[in-house]
Amino acid sequence: MSLVENRPARATARLLVVAADGGERSRIRCALSKAGQEPVAAVADLRALTRHRVDEASVLVVACDVDRPAEVTALRKLSRAAGGAAIVVVSPQVTATAVRRTLDAGADALVFEPELEGALIPTLRAVESGQSAVPRNLRAGVESPYLSYRERQVLNLVREGLTNGEIARTLVLAESTIKSHLASIFTKFGVHSRKEAVAAFAESNLAHAEAAAEDARR
Repeated sequence: MSLVENRPARATARLLVVAADGGERSRIRCALSKAGQEPVAAVADLRALTRHRVDEASVLVVACDVDRPAEVTALRKLSRAAGGAAIVVVSPQVTATAVRRTLDAGADALVFEPELEGALIPTLRAVESGQSAVPRNLRAGVESPYLSYRERQVLNLVREGLTNGEIARTLVLAESTIKSHLASIFTKFGVHSRKEAVAAFAESNLAHAEAAAEDARR
């Protein structure tokens, strides 16, 4: 595990588990209970989570395959609705680029399923003390996705509401080339629609701006 970013510390965290699969939900809950960290709730989805208090004193342990765009989208929605709660994602092992997707989607930490019993509790302690954590061997993936100059051009035109054909005419490129650039952008951000790509791009830019502002204050 590698600590990669400072966050506000959480005094007495309320743990909640979110996992669609019942077996996975039980496994996470069991790992927490064995360490004396009994969750206040273990639910299947965001709808069920709304029945419980979730705020800045909460930590959500969320099962999510971050190599699946639909699940990353669901994670992003959960983060927006989480009321400032920290999010620890439990995922199958993924590539380094997926680590950045996980953080960009709103997670504070990532634990791989095969390492759950050994890594979950130390990761929770890190998050509760104001740290963000990812597996050490994938720490290089924490860097924001690199978009080429052309990809940024395409995404900025998407943000302005242009269609693929209009972007192609504006940049004097084939429409198939625009589709290829968009496919690459979707993969880098872990999304599967133009709207989600624009949102991820905006969040990434905001994160960079906030980090720069924080550095300037130090």
